[in-house]
This record gives sequence, structure tokens and C-alpha cells, in this order.
Amino acid sequence: MNCCNCGKEIPDDVKFCPECGKNPWVKEAEPQTAAQPQPPHTQPQPQPQPQYYPPQPQPQIIINNVNSNTNTTGGTRVSPKNKWVAFLLCLFLGVLGGHRFYVGKIGTGIIWLFTLGIGGFGALIDLIVILIGGFRDANGDYLK
Repeated sequence: MNCCNCGKEIPDDVKFCPECGKNPWVKEAEPQTAAQPQPPHTQPQPQPQPQYYPPQPQPQIIINNVNSNTNTTGGTRVSPKNKWVAFLLCLFLGVLGGHRFYVGKIGTGIIWLFTLGIGGFGALIDLIVILIGGFRDANGDYLK
């Protein structure tokens, strides 16, 4: 068998050619030689110049972060729903869940509607909680 790189005769069981030191089973690329000089009668080819791109102006970013939330009192959020409207709805339509529909608690309003205010006790408890100011709307905000 002959080495693929140098062409010398080598045994079949070697991993490297003893003559050139390369893998005899794989032909390696020839090293690049220096560029051949141009004959004197031809003009050298001009090399392409790199493109120049002027820097683009960056857009100006303005962040205006102003909190204009006026729906708070002392750090506690207050609902836009009125406490006295909820009280009157609970007083007259409490067993039908009218006050719960008013504050946005639709799910418990339907329960109050079908159970008649959970036998009237749930409506009575809601009436007391509204009076002492502990009743909240669907977002968890206290009634004003």
C-alpha cells in the first residue's frame, strides 16, 4: 500500500506514514504557496474597497412614567361603587343578590339568587358588613 500524501510504500497496519508523518489513509490539502507574481505585461487587478456606511442617528426614547391614580385613600384602594347604594340594594333585594351584582360579584350573586340569599342569613350578614364598611367589590376594593 502507498501513502496518499507522499506516495511511499508503507505497511497496511500503520497509523502514520514513517516517511512524511501524516495519516496515510487521508489525502491532506496541499499548503498554500505564496501568490505567483504577475507577469510584467499585465496590470494588477484592483482590490474591492469595503463599503462605508455612515452612522445612523438613534431615535430618541422618552419614557413618561407618571402615576395619576387618585382612587386611593391612605394606601387603601377604594371602589367607585357607593356603599349606600349597595346597602339599599341589600336591604330590598338582598335575598336575590342585587347588591352582589351591583359590586361585580356575579358568581355569588347567582348563588344568592338561587338560594334566596342562602336562606336569608347570607343577605343579613352582607347587610351588617356593608354598614360597618368591610364589604368589598369584585376587585377587592372597599366601597366608598
